[in-house]
Amino acid sequence: MHGPVDDTLAREVEALIRERWDGARLCALAPLAGDFSSRRYLRAALAGAGAPATAVVMVLAGNVLPLSSEELGLFPEPPSELPFVDVHRLLTAIGAPVPAIYVAAVERGLLLLEDGGDVLLWERASAAPEDAESLYRRAIDALVLLHTRGTARRDRRCIAFTQRFDERLFLWELEHFLEYGVERRRGAPLPADRRAALRETFAALAAELAAAPLVLSHRDFHSWNVLVREEQLLLIDFQDALLAPAEYDLASLLTDRITPRLLTPAMETRLLDYYWQARGARAAGSRRRYALTALHRALKVIGRVQYVALEKGKRAPLAFLPDVVATARRMLGEVALPGGLAAELDALPWPTS
Repeated sequence: MHGPVDDTLAREVEALIRERWDGARLCALAPLAGDFSSRRYLRAALAGAGAPATAVVMVLAGNVLPLSSEELGLFPEPPSELPFVDVHRLLTAIGAPVPAIYVAAVERGLLLLEDGGDVLLWERASAAPEDAESLYRRAIDALVLLHTRGTARRDRRCIAFTQRFDERLFLWELEHFLEYGVERRRGAPLPADRRAALRETFAALAAELAAAPLVLSHRDFHSWNVLVREEQLLLIDFQDALLAPAEYDLASLLTDRITPRLLTPAMETRLLDYYWQARGARAAGSRRRYALTALHRALKVIGRVQYVALEKGKRAPLAFLPDVVATARRMLGEVALPGGLAAELDALPWPTS
């Protein structure tokens, strides 16, 4: 066995493998690239006893709930089951394309998962732009499954149905943008009048989105959380699922980070039409609500990348800022909102490249 992994961790992984496939052995263990998550991922190479050639090891770390859930006190008591395992059960039941769980040794801080490969939807579509629209249609097919079958299977025993994007959560994420994306970034608080003007926009945006119909939402359904293995799509990082407007996942898929470099506005409109046609006339979509949600998500991402840079020391995601600010400005140009957000986006010295 080889690879830059702690020997104690390697022994624990090898023990899990032998428990799952009697007689199998661990041949190698190597880190996988991470994203914004505090979790770590490793790829294990296996041999013997009917074991797959490879598996992914999820190494749990810290709080298993989103920062917003912790700060808003959504769960006074810790969940009785790891959210990833809880939501995985629901998604498997509705036939969603998710990797299998081979072993869930939560008490040891480890999960052993089916290996979905290394090819992200973003990478696959970028490598063949002529296929991008058809690939994103297939991702939307998976999204429709979540929003229809998943919502219909509502079960209060699943953590995804015990929390929702309400006005308080929308406002929390907008305040996160104000704290980290604006004030911590500029190194000083905004003057009181500018803060008040921003919060006027926040209140109007949060109130309108909180009034939207709800569906089962992945919450982080973007091009870096969809794997392409051969021609099959697999969804990952679904542990934060909750109830949200349908447009939330759509905005995530079609506008997150640098996605607009690949998906033109015309393609974006066609993909939105494709989704709403699949949902049927009773679920007629709202272009305004989509733009508002995409605006909210862009502000959230601006705050989030600044947060992980300042608090976690991960600066690479700052490279997304120019594109995300451009998305915020584009969406703000589509909708009329009271308050000072438009002026603030113009006033602050955002990076352009």
